[in-house]
Amino acid sequence: EGAASENNDGGGGDGKGKDGSKGGGGLTSKALRPFVIISTSYLLFTVTDGAIRMIVLLHAYNKSFSALEVAVMFTLYELAGVFTNLLAGLAGARWGIRCTLISGLTLQLGSYGMMFAWDDSWSKSQAIVFVTFAQMFAGIAKDLTKLGGKTVTKLVTPEEQETKLFRLVSLITGWKNSLKGVGYFLGSALLGVSYEAALGVMMALIALAMPWAIFGLDKNLGTAKKKNAGWRDIFVLDNRNLNVLSLARLFLFASRDFWFEVPLPFYLRSPGCEGLGTDTCLIDGDCGNGAICGSSGFCENVNPGGGCGG
Repeated sequence: EGAASENNDGGGGDGKGKDGSKGGGGLTSKALRPFVIISTSYLLFTVTDGAIRMIVLLHAYNKSFSALEVAVMFTLYELAGVFTNLLAGLAGARWGIRCTLISGLTLQLGSYGMMFAWDDSWSKSQAIVFVTFAQMFAGIAKDLTKLGGKTVTKLVTPEEQETKLFRLVSLITGWKNSLKGVGYFLGSALLGVSYEAALGVMMALIALAMPWAIFGLDKNLGTAKKKNAGWRDIFVLDNRNLNVLSLARLFLFASRDFWFEVPLPFYLRSPGCEGLGTDTCLIDGDCGNGAICGSSGFCENVNPGGGCGG
């Protein structure tokens, strides 16, 4: 009843005239409230999701991890995302979007908190195992949070206003992609200040969204009429086009993330870009980890295979 009541409340008001919402022509303030809260939380989360990838990748690079070792750190992030995509639908139907959103934000906070424990005294094997598991929680958090961001537009838009729904989805998707890019740059820039500063700022962004998600949303928002929804309700067996599209999206996003997490680290190690991102220096202490001050007055990478930056 949760999803249905939210739609009726959003369009009609007292719920007496279901048809009253059909002539209303817009979203009421009551319907806009969950849309604004969930969308803002999702977009803030997206910045942190983009940032954590760059923070992990570049911090590991500065610690002289090889490209393959960096790629391994992201494996559970991706695998967790695939399985969470399946389970998040069930969780949302049974316990509502508020529950999945809060769970996602909490796990992201936990993942960032774990990254503070990354210690220089650890062996490479210990660091890889620890960071890989920390990234797993970030992968779960991403898809739990994304469920709310992608679903709320449908819940608050009257059924007869599909054009408005498509516009809202396009707006959210566009902002999400843009802010993920902002997260890449922001995470990289803050890492230039310090590793701890980068983690702290991102945790602050997540904490900013938490109170709104906890106190501003109805716990029944997004719950299904059929509370015991099962796997057959997730896999739409009678809609071949939808299933083919879902499978295509799996390969599309897998190829995108594979490029980011495997070829990019190898590119950063390639001798052809060894001058990219170097800093001027007087002594070795002016350079970051994994670099020394060369005779030319620039930081030179001493990681295996050369590469870009110090």
